[in-house]
Amino acid sequence: MDKFKEKIANIRAEADASIARAEAAEQELTAGKAEVSAKDQEAISLNNRITLLESQLEKAETGGSDSKTKLRDLELKAEDLERKVKTLEKDNEILETKLEESTENYNKVKTELEETLRAMDDM
Repeated sequence: MDKFKEKIANIRAEADASIARAEAAEQELTAGKAEVSAKDQEAISLNNRITLLESQLEKAETGGSDSKTKLRDLELKAEDLERKVKTLEKDNEILETKLEESTENYNKVKTELEETLRAMDDM
């Protein structure tokens, strides 16, 4: 009888540990999704800014001699923003990879939890 109680206690401890890992994985997944969403919004914002700068660049090209200086400034800003977009896209890829890993981890822990709970029910 003591062994049976000990076994149940061990299974409950495993279930509690699995639940804790599942909750941690779920929080990590949620945080990853939020970070990916934020990076996506930032990339969209920068793309909009690039479009605006390109529009201003076109206007500057049709302007006078003073426009050449403005044109160069706008080109530099556009190049800088394009670099930022590329960096954000790389960050986004990294975050998506982390998100996939977190999702896999979450699903693994969830499966383990379900198996542990089934084992407890079978007793």
